[in-house]
Amino acid sequence: MKKPASLPVLTAPRDARAGARLTEAFVQVAAEHVRERGVSERTMVAALSSALGCICVAVARTHGFDIAEFQACVAAHFAHVVEAESRRPVYAIH
Repeated sequence: MKKPASLPVLTAPRDARAGARLTEAFVQVAAEHVRERGVSERTMVAALSSALGCICVAVARTHGFDIAEFQACVAAHFAHVVEAESRRPVYAIH
């Protein structure tokens, strides 16, 4: 199996901007769903985690990556994002 590329794989500024826009869209849709449907934030986090897991497995399989190694890359990136976001000003999901 191929080794996964280290994350993030964004190299060009336009890719970074596209990634930021997609992230913001996910957050906005999730917040709207929480507000409109009365879904708990815990359920929202679980659903987004499930979606990320499904996408990661699909990407790993498509590119012949070792799933466990790809999972480790994604987990490390997730930890990096949580750390970076924890330093930003607080905003509410709903």
